[in-house]
Amino acid sequence: MDLGPDMARNPRTTDFARAFAEALGLPRTARAIIDALARARGRLAVDDIVRRVRSSERSVRENLSLLLRRGILERRIFVTTNKKLAYLYSLRPVEDLLAAARGDLARTLSRIERVARRLHDPTARG
Repeated sequence: MDLGPDMARNPRTTDFARAFAEALGLPRTARAIIDALARARGRLAVDDIVRRVRSSERSVRENLSLLLRRGILERRIFVTTNKKLAYLYSLRPVEDLLAAARGDLARTLSRIERVARRLHDPTARG
């Protein structure tokens, strides 16, 4: 199941994107970016995302960086009419999003287990 351009026409996909972002505890702007990309028909440039999420460009760029690091977004480069390089962003396919969520949950569980071990043995190191 790929998110692709048909995602905007399927309300279940935007529900998935919203639930996914909330489950990972993403910041409000990151959740809004995921929602905007889920509703978009194709990829969006930064200025389009800024308009859709109604947040500052700085906040959008910081959250795009976070989402890229966590494996949630794809970024493609293009040349503008002014001969400048720019990026287009889109959500990764559902399978990749699930893999990113699994990795995030595994890291969180690992941190919790380290803390729990220290409760039982204060001399233990993480």
